[in-house]
Amino acid sequence: MKKTAYFLLLLLLIGACGCRNRKTSYPPLIRQAEYWAEACPDSAIACLDSIDASLQELTEEERMYCHMLRIKAEDKLYIPHTSDSLINRIVRFYEQQGDDRRLAEALYYKAGVYRDCNEPSRAIRTYLSAAEVGCEHDTLNGRIYGQLAVLYAYQKAYHESMKALRQALVYNIKCDDYLGIAYSWRDMARIFDRQYSPDSAEVYYSKAYNLMKEKGFTRPAYGVLSEWADFSYAQGRHNTAKAFAYKILGDHFDELAALVLAKYYWQKNNLDSALFYSVEALQTNDIYHHRTAYGILKEIALSQGKQEDAHRYARCYREVSDSISRMTRTEATVRISYEAEKLDLLSHMKRLRYILALALTLLVAGMIYMGRNTHIFHKKQRLNKELTLEENSQVTLSEKQQSLEERLEAFQQSAIYLHFCRVTQSRELSEDHWRQLVNALNKVYPTFISKLYNLNPKLTELELRTCCLIKIGISTNRISALIAHSPSAVNSILPRLYHKMTGEKTNMSVAREFLKRLE
Repeated sequence: MKKTAYFLLLLLLIGACGCRNRKTSYPPLIRQAEYWAEACPDSAIACLDSIDASLQELTEEERMYCHMLRIKAEDKLYIPHTSDSLINRIVRFYEQQGDDRRLAEALYYKAGVYRDCNEPSRAIRTYLSAAEVGCEHDTLNGRIYGQLAVLYAYQKAYHESMKALRQALVYNIKCDDYLGIAYSWRDMARIFDRQYSPDSAEVYYSKAYNLMKEKGFTRPAYGVLSEWADFSYAQGRHNTAKAFAYKILGDHFDELAALVLAKYYWQKNNLDSALFYSVEALQTNDIYHHRTAYGILKEIALSQGKQEDAHRYARCYREVSDSISRMTRTEATVRISYEAEKLDLLSHMKRLRYILALALTLLVAGMIYMGRNTHIFHKKQRLNKELTLEENSQVTLSEKQQSLEERLEAFQQSAIYLHFCRVTQSRELSEDHWRQLVNALNKVYPTFISKLYNLNPKLTELELRTCCLIKIGISTNRISALIAHSPSAVNSILPRLYHKMTGEKTNMSVAREFLKRLE
């Protein structure tokens, strides 16, 4: 009898697992594209192309996942993105679904779109949003912080970049992503190099290269070694740089290794070898390497008396330098924009510190004043104690309710309430209108806003506005228009917020009733 019971229980568990798998599984072609998106992205795109013909027959969830897999594959193939319209649809879908795993991944690729569109500030904010979602996928989190580190370094914010790299390293170690660990060490070496800490840079280049070689990542290992060779040459260790470069070229061609040897032989006045490796370095599309190679070729031609070749190489050098100058000016403009945002934030913080200092001064002054008048205060307190107790005993629940009704009646006659009742679209509402609504609600329900923030300190602006509109009795469809989100999005915001505040899952009606009772 006992064996039969155990057998039935086992069958139930297997059935439950089977049902769960069917609920979360995708059709075979989508699963195949999911596999190829990681291992072979060009095959993933071919697989997704074959799915496109029957895309309308799929569920919305399957369609959105196919779209995200295509963006993922294109990202791995370094195909630049030019528009955020599709990824925004994907992000909104996973927000409504409450799927943090997919939402974090969608935000990661949305940030990649902004990165490709040369909007680093928006990319940084979106990567931070992806990190805040709280996804437990360590590999994805490692990639998020790794990309953040690159963008911070691009903005020359090296302190923030190093912090992001250390966070990426933590996640990469947790999921045994040895390639991610090695790349984090390599990026740390780059930052130490830029911060004039050559000893630390040397240590991390060595750690990255040795780990890649140990784990069998030969091609990436030689990529790190070529950077290490260039770094060593810049530090004056020319023989070490030469040995590294020959080690790389003995396995496969690498333009940076060839350029290191070109510089080495030019410095040694071995013109034939310098000429050979400079021409080899021109085989790639890296214009920075081209500029160095053309500079060496020009000097070789001049030393050999080949004026025509020297003029030709000098012209190529100027053209490449002009291209780099234009890129640098564009990058500088982007950095200036980032620095302006940073300065604006610092200015706000400075004003906040001033306000806090003023408040502290007033508090100290008030305490001194209270201290000087303590005796009078206590005397008045004793004289009025009986009267106060009598007045307090006369305050009834009906009087409190009457006071609330009076405040509510005054609010419903206010200009800001009538304005929100009258408008039909979000563009008719300014930031000032929203501030007026919050201030007016604070007068009616003095602790409503503060309780929201106590229950959820990370309350977003969108969540606050939705709560305020529900509190004043606006319908779901009108809320949708006033915050520029779909009704389904509105219906998902409040239950998700209720879960964050209470730790319990519920439906829209219970969450709405909870807000109405909150005062």
